[in-house]
Amino acid sequence: MTEIRKRRLKAKPLLYIIGFLLVTNLIALIGWITKDGDTPAADAEVVATVGDEEITRQEWLHAIELRYGKEVLQQLVNQSVMEQSAEKFNVVVSEEELEQEMSLLRSVLNVYDQASLPDEAVLRNQVETELILEKLITTEVDLSEEELLAYYEENQDLYNIPDMYRLSQIVLPTEGEAVQTIEELEDESSFEALARERSIDPATASQGGLLGYVPVDSESVDPSILEAASSLSPGEWSDPIPVESGSAIIYLHENVAGLSFEFEEVKSRIERQLAMEQLSVPVTAESFWDEFSISWFYGQAE
Repeated sequence: MTEIRKRRLKAKPLLYIIGFLLVTNLIALIGWITKDGDTPAADAEVVATVGDEEITRQEWLHAIELRYGKEVLQQLVNQSVMEQSAEKFNVVVSEEELEQEMSLLRSVLNVYDQASLPDEAVLRNQVETELILEKLITTEVDLSEEELLAYYEENQDLYNIPDMYRLSQIVLPTEGEAVQTIEELEDESSFEALARERSIDPATASQGGLLGYVPVDSESVDPSILEAASSLSPGEWSDPIPVESGSAIIYLHENVAGLSFEFEEVKSRIERQLAMEQLSVPVTAESFWDEFSISWFYGQAE
């Protein structure tokens, strides 16, 4: 039972990602492909060709709307509903609560999960939305101090976050190519641009090389990368590092000090966690739509 409860607690932040990662990335994609897209010339722009057939920007956008339009719009409506619900019912998410949730989120994600995340500002906004929802639906649950403390002591290791490095990487097939890339970095080429152009690691290359937050004692990252990171100062990149797929260059953005949360600091979070487990029927943001006058393209919320 203890291990099951620990897995539940670890999984909770991952629900943020599963629930909205696709949606937020689609919003970003749609924003990118529709910029300057309100002119006939932009609509007629060819985005792909297949033999003699052309696919225009307008056709592309239409296909995205058909496949994902409802999901994206529903996410935007839900965010607005939660923001207005917070005002209506006097729910406040403090900066300390938000930063705590972000820290705990980083501690349970592996580097490839992090590489797939949306922009951190978008992520913080969605985490805040989820916290508002949790607070709204758990206000009536009454739990004893003893029960909350027992839960904390049972899962205390989850509230101890290790020191971390925030890293990016460029992975190249050979050491020679890594050396050449370092020479270009020394000539003030962009690390992010070179990662997108040359890195053979598909997950991080698409994010400009971003690995994210890596615990100093991580077991999911090559030990040679951790060793190299330990000798860097923020803003520095490493010499070529032999890795399984070739040769890596890592860049240290910052050293992040570890945190240890005391019971009082996470008491309200534990209370929400236990209260959520007691709910017989999942409650979503759509449950609050009736509180507001909402009309949208797709009719009633499901």
